[in-house]
Amino acid sequence: MHHHKIADQRRPTNRRATGSACDAAVVSAPALHLRHPARLQDAPILRHALATWAQACDLPDTLIADLQLAVYEALVNAAEHAYSDGTAGTLHLHAHHDGHTVRVTVTDRGHWQPPPAPQPLRGRGLPLIRLLPDHAKVTPTNQGTVVTMTWHLAPHRPAS
Repeated sequence: MHHHKIADQRRPTNRRATGSACDAAVVSAPALHLRHPARLQDAPILRHALATWAQACDLPDTLIADLQLAVYEALVNAAEHAYSDGTAGTLHLHAHHDGHTVRVTVTDRGHWQPPPAPQPLRGRGLPLIRLLPDHAKVTPTNQGTVVTMTWHLAPHRPAS
């Protein structure tokens, strides 16, 4: 059984960017599909859209916190590293909940950049992405990078 390991200290505010592509893109459970420019400043907007979707799925708060943090790190990595040569790019955020699992993928069409040398205040994104979900896979290809994160939900047991 998965124990949610880290509670997110960086809770999003209740602000919502008006006119954002995410406002119209949040769809009802069980799936969320977003395509958005890969811009660092938009990662909080996408993170908020994911949280709104997860709340609509009635996922536990601890899982939502883990989802937000792991996915935020994947979004930031895509924005900072996939298109680091200055080209504009997009990322795709897909989340699916089937009652037993939650699977989230973040996909970019940029070029894989190997992790830089460790820096004291940076470089925690990939370790968090691997730590928070039950299963994580980072797949660099010639067409971009796909980060897939899966959480297994504990069966619901009615109170006795």
